[in-house]
Amino acid sequence: MKEIIQTDIPVKVTDYISLSTKLLREKNILDARLNAELMLCDVLKCNRIKLYLDFEKPLSKEEVKIFKDYIKRRLKNEPLQYILGRAPFYGMDFIVNKKVFIPRQETELLVERVLEDISLLGRERISIFEIGTGSGCISISIAKNLVKEKIDFEIFSIDNSQGAIEVALENLKLNMPDQKNIKFYMKDVFEINKLNKSFDYIISNPPYISYVDYEKLEPEVKNFEPEASLTDKEQGLKFYKKIFEIASNEVFKGKIYCEIGFGQENGIKEVLLLNNFKDFSFYRDYNGIKRILEVKK
Repeated sequence: MKEIIQTDIPVKVTDYISLSTKLLREKNILDARLNAELMLCDVLKCNRIKLYLDFEKPLSKEEVKIFKDYIKRRLKNEPLQYILGRAPFYGMDFIVNKKVFIPRQETELLVERVLEDISLLGRERISIFEIGTGSGCISISIAKNLVKEKIDFEIFSIDNSQGAIEVALENLKLNMPDQKNIKFYMKDVFEINKLNKSFDYIISNPPYISYVDYEKLEPEVKNFEPEASLTDKEQGLKFYKKIFEIASNEVFKGKIYCEIGFGQENGIKEVLLLNNFKDFSFYRDYNGIKRILEVKK
């Protein structure tokens, strides 16, 4: 980055892209050029098409300063989404920071499955209980589509992190500013013995990475994303046991949809059977991995 920063002569956009891409590749950052371009777009407040049209444009001293900081952070393996402060999910942008797990494409399948099932029900009103709010991306994405379909709903979403709840509220304001039917609460699911009312759905993308596997995660994930959002510090089944325990109570009459991790199918089956759930299905993700669990009461 010294070649970029130490010169007093303004450097063109194309030069910044070339030099920063080279530095990122040397650090084995995947999609190095795309990363460089997206960070530069953020600095210049433009999209990539505009960036290409302005390849010969010089950067101001302030823009150089900001871009330099971005590159330094990315070279230390800080996720691009945290640097930019946002992540795309289900056609929307969500605010993200180190208080919340970065939304993944696989989790969009959870949203799709829930929406498909709601459509099949053909009901005018739906109630959902989400365990693990995070950035709020799951509940907000479902709500956004239910509004489009003119389906009335109520969503209660809990997380044991106040920081996560604050981010989720920001995302609600960003994506659905007038929405009053989503409620985010700070609550530890392990403090819940049973639900006070029934819901049509319990949904969750819980921390499912075993602590053994957590220790092996790449630095970009392990050193930056919140540990509590990734692992239960046990075998990866702790949250499922609690979810199925809550759902097994006679008060709950609906369905459960959860995201699960690679190789968890057999362990989850055992937990389901222990809680007398026998009607369940697993759905595969884009890589053929069983990723989404559907449980019928």
